[in-house]
Amino acid sequence: MTAELTNHSRRRFLQGVLISLGTGLSNGLIGDNALAAALNYRVVPDGEPYQTKVLSNEQLMLLKRVCNTIIPATETPGAGDIGVHGFIDHQLYHCYDLNVHNRMRAILSVIETSSLRIYGHSFAQLNAEKQVVHLTRLETAAEPFSEQQRTDFKQLKALVCFGYYTSETGASHELVYQAYPGGFKGQIAYRGRAGYGSLAYY
Repeated sequence: MTAELTNHSRRRFLQGVLISLGTGLSNGLIGDNALAAALNYRVVPDGEPYQTKVLSNEQLMLLKRVCNTIIPATETPGAGDIGVHGFIDHQLYHCYDLNVHNRMRAILSVIETSSLRIYGHSFAQLNAEKQVVHLTRLETAAEPFSEQQRTDFKQLKALVCFGYYTSETGASHELVYQAYPGGFKGQIAYRGRAGYGSLAYY
């Protein structure tokens, strides 16, 4: 398979994932720039430092916890475990303006400060059940969260889903993505040894 064909196949797959997220959530994710950035993202191997682009190191670690709460580990790793938080930082830098950067920073700050106020602990210190409850309240704009914060969190969730389901883990294990659905089967029967030259007939 040529690199060009592989890239085209992946692009079609990414577009299908975005459409499945729904028009509202996929808005801003489906442009050529977003797809190109996603295709060019490479996860930083464990042990190597990651140079943040939009988020601070503290925000990135908080986002990792949020990613793992939205898509937790089951038979496959959670979203944070495969580096979706780094992918989001990458996408924000390449595909979004300062307004979106500030909104994503702000919603992460809201998650942390409200956790401290309600539970007396940072979001990372909450058990898994409380983390789910906390984000569910945000997603439904329950007290103390506002509708605008709910909207911003939905955009963050869309980025988490986009990052996870376009990763190798999400595509090959969760969605069982195949460049050739059903597998590739050659159609030319093998008839033994043949010397195919420039004048050979098939």
